[in-house]
Amino acid sequence: MVQYSYMNLFRKIFRKKITLVTHDQGFHADDVMAYAILQEVLGKRGESWNIIRTRDQQIIDTGDIVFDVGFEYDVLKNRFDHHQAGRAGTRENGVLYAAAGLIWKHFGRELCNSDDVWQSIDRALIQELDAGDNGQNYIGPFLFPDSGYTSLGIHIANFGPNNKSVESGEMLKCFEHAAVFARDILTRAIASRNALERSFAEVTLVYQNSPEKNILVFEKNYDRPIWKRLAEFPEPIYAIYPNIKGTGWKIEAIPVSPILMESRKLLPKTWHGLRDEDLQTATGLTDADFCHPSGFLLGTKTLESALLLAKKSLEM
Repeated sequence: MVQYSYMNLFRKIFRKKITLVTHDQGFHADDVMAYAILQEVLGKRGESWNIIRTRDQQIIDTGDIVFDVGFEYDVLKNRFDHHQAGRAGTRENGVLYAAAGLIWKHFGRELCNSDDVWQSIDRALIQELDAGDNGQNYIGPFLFPDSGYTSLGIHIANFGPNNKSVESGEMLKCFEHAAVFARDILTRAIASRNALERSFAEVTLVYQNSPEKNILVFEKNYDRPIWKRLAEFPEPIYAIYPNIKGTGWKIEAIPVSPILMESRKLLPKTWHGLRDEDLQTATGLTDADFCHPSGFLLGTKTLESALLLAKKSLEM
């Protein structure tokens, strides 16, 4: 056991660092995120690395993994640039690959529990950065219907120095600082999506075992991202679940799509925005608490009342 520990320590001390290479001068959201992804992947592998920012081709040629520089996209050589003639490929929805997308495409699966999580991170986080770097207008559902919009690229750009003529050492500090921010966003997004997949598997079982699929009743509060995903099934109109505070129940209208806010059927308009006695008078139930002004959410004190109002709403 002692010998094994010494061997591990020997390997750790003398293992060659992975040399990452990207361009110098200013930085953009796609190369920052690509670096953040690689940091997370290499860290998970137990590898160490150093980053070189340069446009010197002789130095670029020495890199173990090169991204966003070098005019070459070759997976076997670990070269991931998209500035060459012919670019580096396009997603089915038309979003061109940039450095972040290429690195996520070939390394990101190592960080995710499933292909669904990997694909959702690409849609919700990575594609915006790639589109922006490739000069594509990116306006969420209007241009790329299966993609989200985060404006993350703007926040990463804000890490750049105000004085563009700063020395390279200062620019590297800004780049590293931006990568810390991007890596934190990335890891939190992955953890959230992994948890979402686990929760949705539980919700799917409830859906499958429910004799009444228009109104689904849950014993657990899974929060809004899960209720939105119920739109993947054709029948659900309302989800009923316990209030996260531990008292009362909620009725939530299911949207027409997981990425849109419009509901399949809002609660009756005469209930919208009412609370307590006013809502109780309008609904005829003495334990109705509130109805959201938009009509997608209603609270009651008991499960029985939530069921009665959901069924009443379906009939109105």
